[in-house]
Amino acid sequence: IQTNGWGVTARSRSGAMFSKSLETSVPSRIDPDKLVFEDPLSDSRYQGAGRHASKHREELAVFCKTGGPYLRAAFMRGQEDFLMDIAEDPEWVRAFVERVTEHITQVGIESIRRFGLQETGIGIYDDVCTMTDPIMGASNYEKLFYPSLCRMVDGYKQAEATTVFHHCDGKVDDLLDMWSSSGITAVHPLEARVCMHPSEVKRRFGKRLAVIGGLDNCNLLPRGDIKEIHAHLDSLLDAAAGGGMVISPHSIGED
Repeated sequence: IQTNGWGVTARSRSGAMFSKSLETSVPSRIDPDKLVFEDPLSDSRYQGAGRHASKHREELAVFCKTGGPYLRAAFMRGQEDFLMDIAEDPEWVRAFVERVTEHITQVGIESIRRFGLQETGIGIYDDVCTMTDPIMGASNYEKLFYPSLCRMVDGYKQAEATTVFHHCDGKVDDLLDMWSSSGITAVHPLEARVCMHPSEVKRRFGKRLAVIGGLDNCNLLPRGDIKEIHAHLDSLLDAAAGGGMVISPHSIGED
């Protein structure tokens, strides 16, 4: 039984894929203005990351990673309770999300400043989709989470981050227009098994939205059919012609 950095106490066992939440940091719909966060400027928050960034800066393009408006708020409230909040009290959800996102954005801006990430940028990791749709529906996402995402992206752009990419597993097609309009400059990982092909993203958005991903490591690569893999890679190479794409898998398994 452990408590994580978002105040969630959970039970797990060695080798388990999932854990069971026992207690959350926001067990009821309290006044969002009364939420207290750790100081986003605290030196202790950045010490380990600073050493890591310095070690790899000469070899790699170093980016910062923060959470996004949905997932971090859901962590604090508890996933099931938060989904009920969206259905029963959307005004509270929007106010709560704004407070959480304000704190995350301050952490991201300070990370960009401290580690000199202006020439690379920052990634927003916010898993808001299932394999078929946005978890809360596209309309609820637009009303409750998109405004906070826009403020987050604007804050990172004002901190002079060249790239602000959005990570989200699942089928993200219904949200790409919003992400592009918010100022997001790249999406990851654009899961091949459920999302539109990168060529279609480039056709719709041109140079406004780059793709990091597109490689089908879930259905295609495990089968090992060389002809299928070659055809798939050829289609990705065609999509990447002219730039604006990093061909990569959704994830890399133990096999």
